[in-house]
Amino acid sequence: MNDLLRGAYDLHIHTAPDVVPRKCTDLEAARRMLAAGMGGGAIKCHYLDTAARAALLREQFPQLNIVGGVVLNRSVGGLNPSAVERTAQAGGKLLWFPTLESREYQRFQHRDDPTANLSSYIPVCDENGRLLPAALDILDAAAQYQMVVCTGHIGPSEGMALVREGQRKGCTIVLTHADNPADQYSTAQQIEAVRLGAVVEHSFFTTYYGRTPIEEIARQIRVVGCENVILTTDFGQPKSPFFDEGMAQYAHLLLENGFTPDELRQIMCQNPRRILS
Repeated sequence: MNDLLRGAYDLHIHTAPDVVPRKCTDLEAARRMLAAGMGGGAIKCHYLDTAARAALLREQFPQLNIVGGVVLNRSVGGLNPSAVERTAQAGGKLLWFPTLESREYQRFQHRDDPTANLSSYIPVCDENGRLLPAALDILDAAAQYQMVVCTGHIGPSEGMALVREGQRKGCTIVLTHADNPADQYSTAQQIEAVRLGAVVEHSFFTTYYGRTPIEEIARQIRVVGCENVILTTDFGQPKSPFFDEGMAQYAHLLLENGFTPDELRQIMCQNPRRILS
């Protein structure tokens, strides 16, 4: 058992069954959490609700707090408040705004093709930067059911609009992998977000695959404070390490960059447990 993982949570794990191959199944993920001494985690799928799957895992592994949720891509109707409500009623704890089918994410992916037709992808704000009515209804549902609202792959300006409105509605907001180049939040945006009560997520995926250096992750954490950050892996890709291996690697790299074991426990154990409570 790795002492760095004792009681830790990874709230961003892609598991099978899925529409693409994954590193491990839900069941194997739970077994690995237990063997590593973790407190729990979140299983995520871009296209399928995972609330019921997580409930089955909690029944089999009562020592773990494993949660699921819904990603608001086209397969669940996009910005669909009914999907959020039903997921919450089934015990889902997390909702992610659009990820791979976010219009802003696709704009980034097609940044070298200005003629690309992105009309089938999902916006969160109108042309004036105001949240769409459906997005407001989703925040209302999240507040009612005490779900954690994750920004997904939407653009940072859209994400900040969610943070500001979510704060007014009493929602807990997480800036999903805030350092990822596809939806990167500036230091100033992160500072504003945590001032409004949001939490900044850093995922090992971006560092492991050479997109964001660990030194930059360390800098961003120091800017907003350890009390406002969670670490995840965003792993599940067949070529990636297992998520527990990734969390251990992430922790070791941050230790090498000046973080103390107590600071890592706050980021990896206390903060995710708090936002799920």
